[in-house]
Amino acid sequence: MPIINKVKPRPVTDVRPPRVEPKARPADAYRVPTLTECSDTYAGLRAKQADMNTEMSAVVAERRGLEKAIAADTSREISPTVAELLGDAPSGKALSRRRVGELKQREADLAAALRIVEQRITDAHIEASRAACAAIRPEFAKRVGVMVEAMKVLDAAHQSFEDLCRDLEAEDIRYGTLGQMKPFFLGDAKDGSGRIANYLKEAREAGYAI
Repeated sequence: MPIINKVKPRPVTDVRPPRVEPKARPADAYRVPTLTECSDTYAGLRAKQADMNTEMSAVVAERRGLEKAIAADTSREISPTVAELLGDAPSGKALSRRRVGELKQREADLAAALRIVEQRITDAHIEASRAACAAIRPEFAKRVGVMVEAMKVLDAAHQSFEDLCRDLEAEDIRYGTLGQMKPFFLGDAKDGSGRIANYLKEAREAGYAI
């Protein structure tokens, strides 16, 4: 018998970066309030929207179920009005068809109401956001302050570094061999037009004590 050499498949190397598990939030971590927590009007509209969507799902499911049953029903259909004239009970098929009509009208009414509610939610969103901003402003200001203090330290370090570079240039020392370490992205350290100076100016204009 011929000998068949079986080639073992090479193991596939997973080149994806290792998954980083999200860090658990400490129990005392600051939690941003939701819009519904900040505005009763917004919360009421959202609740109404949820109720309407729930009812819409139920109405659509019932209508589709009835339409499927009607399509599968091969019995003779007699309308309720005709059955009444004959003294007969209306056929189940006819009653189902009438119910489908009622459900379609309910769907149309719900869809129209939902469009109005969605617009009201959009309008209420502005005031809800303002209320949320008022609630979080102290925490926001605290974190702006932390960044401002860090930037002040960086600004002082930047100016000190620029002083050294100018001293080197004054002595005609070509210091390129030390590496291109000038933080050009910060802008000029001396004329007040750098990125840090602009940020501090914007913070003052926004009302944060720096």
